[in-house]
Order: sequence, then C-alpha cells, then structure tokens
Amino acid sequence: MSSLHVLVEEPSMEEALKHLMPKIVAGRAKWKVINMGSKGRLLKELPARLRAYRQRIENGENLKAIVLVDRDSDDCHELKQRLEIMAYEARLSTKTSPDSSWNFRVVTRIVVEELEAWFMGDTAALQAAFTSLSGRRVPRIFNNPDDGGTWERLHRFLKQNRIYRNSYPKIAAARKIAPNMEPARNRSKSFQVFLHGVEACL
Repeated sequence: MSSLHVLVEEPSMEEALKHLMPKIVAGRAKWKVINMGSKGRLLKELPARLRAYRQRIENGENLKAIVLVDRDSDDCHELKQRLEIMAYEARLSTKTSPDSSWNFRVVTRIVVEELEAWFMGDTAALQAAFTSLSGRRVPRIFNNPDDGGTWERLHRFLKQNRIYRNSYPKIAAARKIAPNMEPARNRSKSFQVFLHGVEACL
C-alpha cells in the first residue's frame, strides 16, 4: 500500500487533518500528518526533507508528499513557485510539473488564507459543533470563505453568538469543528484544491 505524508505548519491544521484525512483517504493508502511547528521552519527544512523522501523512493518506497502552507499575506503564486522549486531541486516531480509519464511525487498546496477558511466553508459543521448556532442564519461573510481576514471573521461571528468570547483557541476550535466536516460539501476553493490533490495521490 502506498504512503502519503502531509506536511503542515502548525498544530491546528494537524488536528483538523486527523479528522479529515480518514474521510478523504478511506483506507486507500497509509497516511501521516507531520507538523513542522511553524511556516518558517517548514520552508527552511523542506529542501532536506524532500531530498530524504527522494532517497526513500529510490530505495523502493511508494511514497508521496503533500506540502500544505497558509498563504497569510504572501503572494500566492510566488509562494507556490517557491515550493515547486524546492521539489525540482530535490529531483522530485510535482503534480504541477509531472515527469514525462505524467507521474508525480509531491503536491504543493496553499491554504487561502488559513485553516479557518475551511471551517467557514462548511457551515453545517459549525452548526453541529456549536449547537447554539443551530437554525441561525449564516451571514453573507461566509459566502466566500477564502476572502481574507479569515480567522478574525470567524472569531467575530462566534463571539456574536457567545462562543469563544475572549481569545480564539485555534487548536480547540479545530478539535471541535473538524470531526463534523464533510469534504464534498465544503465551499472553500482552497479546501477543494487540497481535496483534489489528495485524491490525485491515491
């Protein structure tokens, strides 16, 4: 069976994917989420990790990797290109730039602009996670989940409904919301792009 490693930059994404990956992969591959601790550390250590993956693949391991980073305030295309160059320099083909047989080992994906866009893309999951939201009208700000200021918009909405009225606990929120998410219904474009990337690896 093939193996799929998902490299992420922080623990709330790791927590969310622990609940989402079983629904997406559905037993078709072994998978592992690797939390690199921060975006800076992920980008710094990625070249060496990709070279190590290449060695493992050359030794016969059926392994693919998904590199998943938040856009934050970065230029999406420049950040994507930076990840693609790292894979190229490690001599690993990507989904964006496959080899001559259209095979690839690495998928690079940008979360626009962060995990909370994925939560806002599944309002039914929010309503299931927080029963006080059941039956409440979903505000227009959720129509385009990837439209910037994501976690602040989500926290503002939750505070208005007496949820997380002080700080926004990113890990606890992921642990609460993600188990209720259904991948196919998510309206976040960046989530759907990630989902298609995982499916392509299977």
